[in-house]
Amino acid sequence: MSANILDRRGFAMAVGCGLKPLLSLAFIGLFLAVSTPVLAQPAPAGPGPITVKDLFVAAAVPVDVTAANVTEARERGLTQGRVNGFRKVVERIVAREDLARVPQLSATQIIDIVREFSIANERSSAVRYLADLTVRFDGADIRGVLRNANIPFTETISKPLVVVPLMREGAGGRWMLWEQSNVWRDAWMKVPRDLGLVPLIALSGDSALTAEQASGKDLAALNALAARYGAGGTVLAMATVSGDTVQMSLVELRSDLPSEDIALSQSAEAGQSREDFLAVAARAAGMAVQDSWKRRNRVAFGGTTQITALVPVKDIKEWLTVKNRLDDVPLIDRLELQAMTRDRAQVTLYYAGAQRQLELAMSQHDLSLAQQNGVWIIQAR
Repeated sequence: MSANILDRRGFAMAVGCGLKPLLSLAFIGLFLAVSTPVLAQPAPAGPGPITVKDLFVAAAVPVDVTAANVTEARERGLTQGRVNGFRKVVERIVAREDLARVPQLSATQIIDIVREFSIANERSSAVRYLADLTVRFDGADIRGVLRNANIPFTETISKPLVVVPLMREGAGGRWMLWEQSNVWRDAWMKVPRDLGLVPLIALSGDSALTAEQASGKDLAALNALAARYGAGGTVLAMATVSGDTVQMSLVELRSDLPSEDIALSQSAEAGQSREDFLAVAARAAGMAVQDSWKRRNRVAFGGTTQITALVPVKDIKEWLTVKNRLDDVPLIDRLELQAMTRDRAQVTLYYAGAQRQLELAMSQHDLSLAQQNGVWIIQAR
């Protein structure tokens, strides 16, 4: 049976039915040859948020080794940096409860899957070596290690979330937000930007959002805040500080997922300053947000599923926008262009995971996947 993409009724039902492209091969080849652009986000200090390009890169891994002489210290330090870099990448894509099952690779095995590394801030003495390493691993090799151990993981990077750092002194205290006295706000400013797959935007202030609106979960005001910073939602980080303990309630409010509530607490260590104590608590809260995302998006990455869909387009520019975004979706193993006319294309996607996970992964790249009259439709938002 053959299908014609001009026939909307039968369009998305034909997979591998021998459809003939309706445009010239040269024209279609032009589409397929375009490379995917990667947009970098500048960071004021330290590594920036994780992007598709650097998913398997461990940036600014600190090295500090003392040995009998500087030559030995440097050799051991470069090995240590690559081993620690591997651990950093694995912790980025594997949920915390699955980390214990990750195979313990030897230093030699880890070095074998390093594609390249660079050194910055190199310092040394007669017996000590210090540096910061940036290590790029072979993604296929890391995937292989995890798949062979049957460990699920996720490569889907979330849209950013804006942190709303509400703090009060004691359960009956008044909520603070952007006040200078809100040390919880200051603590979030110290959370690393490359913490994981969910980029977190920490603000020093935004006069359009009040503490009353935030604590009352005013969705209109919170959605407006997220929109101002190009984010996919907000995290209400509500901290109640009582002496040397902080009780944290984290509420994720996203446009593409149901809200998620996380509760955790942190106690100060002996002699720890309040500033340091809250900085540790903010990092723990940030890690909890990362774990929540990984649990909801982890995939075994075994076999692949396929889906054939229609992509309505007005011109070549719109098709390139959709195709480039699809190329950036990690769950999609490959994309095949089945046919094309001037106003639509038929594509088959081969992907890992469940359909809902594919929809969510695509939404992080401003793409929607939905059925209309029994036909799957992909559109750019």
